[in-house]
Amino acid sequence: MTAAFKALCSFAYFRRPSFGELLGELHAGPAQVFGDSGAHSARTLGLTLTVQDYAAWCHRWDNQLTLYANLDVIGAPEATWRNQKELEARGLHPIPVFHTGEPWHFLERYLDQGHTYIALGKLLGNPLTDVLAWLDTAFRIAEGRAVFHGFGMTVWDVLRRLPFYSVDSSKWLEGERFGVATLYDDRTGSWSRFLLRDKSAVLRNRDLIRSYGLDPRVLANRAHFTARRQEFTAAIAQSYHRAEADLRTRHGLIRLPDGPHNPITRHGAPSTPGIHVYLAAANQTVLTRAVHGVRAAARAHAS
Repeated sequence: MTAAFKALCSFAYFRRPSFGELLGELHAGPAQVFGDSGAHSARTLGLTLTVQDYAAWCHRWDNQLTLYANLDVIGAPEATWRNQKELEARGLHPIPVFHTGEPWHFLERYLDQGHTYIALGKLLGNPLTDVLAWLDTAFRIAEGRAVFHGFGMTVWDVLRRLPFYSVDSSKWLEGERFGVATLYDDRTGSWSRFLLRDKSAVLRNRDLIRSYGLDPRVLANRAHFTARRQEFTAAIAQSYHRAEADLRTRHGLIRLPDGPHNPITRHGAPSTPGIHVYLAAANQTVLTRAVHGVRAAARAHAS
């Protein structure tokens, strides 16, 4: 069975009706789509997001979204809590969001309300030792009561240490943005990162590159790379599938505990065990390129 393509799409970037076209592309095959408010991005872009508009977006695409997060307010846990309750009052089932630096009693409040799937935010930009200590505390408090999603969390040492139910990352876009290849080597359980068109680096990683169905010469030649960009984007996306598989082997199947608030089973669908690694992107073109490439590679492998 073909693995589901997993994408995180934010309201801040996909507010227009054309989002339906992307959802159609994603759901042309097995897919899981995580809807996020994009509150952090909105602050960076100078956008104002309202809970009313976000609620309308969640309702509009409810049947195509696997789950969606609360409209969080970084640094204002009480406001985040109010948004959670307002979305729930509007008939929605958002996953709560709890940020580093917020009082622990807010996490306890979500747990006491019966939320068994909670997103952890504001993980980036802090010293790793501080983040690890904070995460250790969060996992200890929630043990047996809830599982976590890590926003932007793809620090490999952290993922190997802690059993997240799901995470997302936009780091896979480095190839598109900066010409950097990041490929997972499941033979060694590690990542290889090198500059595209660096012939010596391509030579060192030629076996790994070939394992993704790519010709190393493509990455060493600008004209060839431009013509076959979809294959490269697909390889990077596949890399996260391989890493996800290794994390599942390491941690075992991570299941959502039973509880009154399950954002995934709201329509009666089962919640599949984690870990789930979602690819975050703000651009419809790159997600379309990735999903088409991944599925084309899967068909080629099966034939």
